[in-house]
Amino acid sequence: MNEADPRQDFFADLSKEALFRVFLNQVDFSVYFKDRDLRYILCSASFVRLLGYQTPDAVIGKCLEDFIDPEQADTIIEMEKEIMDTRKPILNIERHIEMSGPRSTVSDIWVSLSEYPLIDNSGNVCGVWGISRDISEAKNTEQKLVQKNKQCDELNSRIHQLSTTDEVTGLYNRRYFEEMVKRNMRLFSRVRGRGYSAGFAIILMDIDHCTDFCSDHGAQYKDILLQYVSDILRSCSRSSDDIFRVGNDEFALLLSDTGRDGAEVLSARITEMLKNKPFMIDEQEFVLTMSFGYSVYEDQLDASEMIIQADQELFDAKKKRKPTKKKR
Repeated sequence: MNEADPRQDFFADLSKEALFRVFLNQVDFSVYFKDRDLRYILCSASFVRLLGYQTPDAVIGKCLEDFIDPEQADTIIEMEKEIMDTRKPILNIERHIEMSGPRSTVSDIWVSLSEYPLIDNSGNVCGVWGISRDISEAKNTEQKLVQKNKQCDELNSRIHQLSTTDEVTGLYNRRYFEEMVKRNMRLFSRVRGRGYSAGFAIILMDIDHCTDFCSDHGAQYKDILLQYVSDILRSCSRSSDDIFRVGNDEFALLLSDTGRDGAEVLSARITEMLKNKPFMIDEQEFVLTMSFGYSVYEDQLDASEMIIQADQELFDAKKKRKPTKKKR
């Protein structure tokens, strides 16, 4: 003998509709039902409290645009019309909602939203229903984390800049110069290993008679002089060239895909620019010159070899230099 179905006695005094309303009044996420005109016909208690009302009956017949920013409402309404037309739900979309209703308990909220077509007993679409969860706390935490990561990235970038940049001229410093020479040697070593003849060159240079010049005209002009030379080097170089201040009045250029001839052409351009754009002190013009030393990558064992070679050429050039300061 089969046992009686316990649901028969249970639902004798309690309808399924009543049970459903109990459910709607107790869940802590928002549940709502809309007709084909997208008016609210049934809502959970948590949903209406968010809108600032006391009971679900208070929002029956109202529409989404009564509660949120009109442009945002239009976007969601188009989505709901598509759900009714296609009978396909849209699941777990995240929206930042700006509340505009006069009774709203919050000014804005992040929600995770899923909406479904509402099908009647005849199989016709009679509206939509949806479930939304407040994810504001998680989103705010996520945004704070993004901001923290951005701050860390900016701090790391600043630390890298400070560790690689000369503060007087804004050029790269000697430490970074040596690192870049090593890096280029590794790069062009691999390229040559594949049968290509690509290479690079470095130029070391310093300002002729810089110490004497500053002694004659005042040490206060030293930084201005270094900045002047830095601007000359920038204006003469390609965007692919790297420029460094590697010593007191000593500079360096790293030239990719360039041989000695190209390096010497660039040095001549720098010399010409110094001549055509004199250094100014109190409306007096001073034509400065620089001495140069070169080194071209030719399968040297390490970066120090290249730098020493260029430094030796620079030293030899200094011994031959002539006094070039002159006032006009």
